[in-house]
Amino acid sequence: MTLPIAESPARGRFRRRPRRPRRPRRSGPVRTAIALALVITVAVPLAGVAFAVTNSRAISDWVAAAAFSPSSEIQGLVAASGMNGAGTRLFYASAPELNTADDFNAACGIRPEQYLLGCYTGAKIHLYDIVQDRLAGIREVTAAHEMLHAGYDRLDPATREHVGMLLERAYSEHGDDPELAGRMAAYEVSQPGTRLNELHSIIGTEFTTLDPELEQYYGRYFGDRSKVVALHTAYAAVFADIETKSAELSSQLLALADVIDSDIAAYNADITDLNANITAFNERNTAFGYSGNEAGFNRDKAALQGTAADLDQRLVEINGKQSQLADLRSQLQAIDAEAQALNRSINSTFVPGATL
Repeated sequence: MTLPIAESPARGRFRRRPRRPRRPRRSGPVRTAIALALVITVAVPLAGVAFAVTNSRAISDWVAAAAFSPSSEIQGLVAASGMNGAGTRLFYASAPELNTADDFNAACGIRPEQYLLGCYTGAKIHLYDIVQDRLAGIREVTAAHEMLHAGYDRLDPATREHVGMLLERAYSEHGDDPELAGRMAAYEVSQPGTRLNELHSIIGTEFTTLDPELEQYYGRYFGDRSKVVALHTAYAAVFADIETKSAELSSQLLALADVIDSDIAAYNADITDLNANITAFNERNTAFGYSGNEAGFNRDKAALQGTAADLDQRLVEINGKQSQLADLRSQLQAIDAEAQALNRSINSTFVPGATL
């Protein structure tokens, strides 16, 4: 607060009390928990056991698929994901089910810390029945992902080894993707030994461009693989957009908070200088230092008043920046709430009333 300035030589005092702004509350950016790494698991690890493709297995798949009566929803997943006849047969032979959270968790052995969308048990495919309009296509991609687990299960050792080489080559071409690397690292911890099995499903449903030989290989499961890749791209973009907005808002919030801190520090230093100058001016006036020099008094007084007016304007500007900071914080909180809602929609272990 500025000290009062004398009204005239040895007469009265001019009072000014600019308010000191409060420093912005630096609670830090709201951290969003964005579930970009949508992990889909094989419930029963194959543990390196080689499953030879035999006539008996092929026949049993034909019989099981023929005996399976798919619901209209299950049929819709097949059509939308671009599976061909062989892929559909593998899918139906695994008696796929769309499960509610409790049934899904029980069938797949889901732990609370996992975000799992589907599982292949070696006999059945279970899909978490996610109902979230913004994530349209997520069930279809999960269905195709799990079908490819069934396909990998049936590869003979020589084919599995050759396909594994192609998969590793495709993965290395995406080595700069931190999200993908994070997912694979998580699989290594939670499901050691399933790396190639998971790559087989991830690459087949998520990678747009593949080596011609690998693309030809996936042709044994898909009539049009681009359908399932497009669905994945669409819903993954929802999470990516939220993450981008959150990062941008966090950056803006921190930068503005730094500016406000700097502005307040400068403002308070200048208030201190102004008060010291007002004190010196008033003491000179009280000691009749301006006696017979009213022009000098008025000049010095006007200078002090001008400085005080400048500080008033700077205070208005600081308060405006404080309002901008509050708005950015509100936007970031809204983005966080949006991310939390999407996370809950794909989290089969979420308990209402709990926070993520």
